[in-house]
Amino acid sequence: HSFRFHFRGTGYDEKMVREMEGLEASGSTYVCTLCDSSRAEASENLVLHSITRNHEENLERYEIWRTNPFSESVDELRERVKGVSAKPFMETHPTLDALHCDIGNATEFYKIFQDEIGEVYKKVNPSREERRSWRAALDKQLRKKMKLKPVMRMNGNYARRLMTLEAVEVVCELVPSEERREALRELIRIYLQMKPVWRATCPA
Repeated sequence: HSFRFHFRGTGYDEKMVREMEGLEASGSTYVCTLCDSSRAEASENLVLHSITRNHEENLERYEIWRTNPFSESVDELRERVKGVSAKPFMETHPTLDALHCDIGNATEFYKIFQDEIGEVYKKVNPSREERRSWRAALDKQLRKKMKLKPVMRMNGNYARRLMTLEAVEVVCELVPSEERREALRELIRIYLQMKPVWRATCPA
């Protein structure tokens, strides 16, 4: 009757990757640290992307940015180098960034919380209605005790609030068994110990 949790590794902080690889800051039109997609292109196509950027190419693009060999305007030049605007000084490896690790992990916690509220481990095949009622109970509790409004899709702010000792205590109020409550507290404690992110200011 135990639950299993697949921890997604910490990933890099996006601001740090942009700084180290010479990319424009995170408000840039070039939204991705892994490919050349612009904001407009990314919103048209949310699915099919492949990793195309790499350190060598960023260095080459910086040289083009610096020397402007084709005598282009700033806008043309920027389009050519896809937002590389400083000299990359350290190679990063393409990976899920810290934000998306948080989102993936929180999505899984959100499911575990519902299951524990409904004591899923005692049930054989809970109906969709039952599951829906557990989710409603969780949403209501989080809204009441933490002012966390339900979201359609998990986002970073919600994820960071959900993955806290405070949130687990609030959820535990709805979990009938003390043993299961203790297991949930332990899970979040382990999670929080594993979560340090490589930040630009402080590789922890």
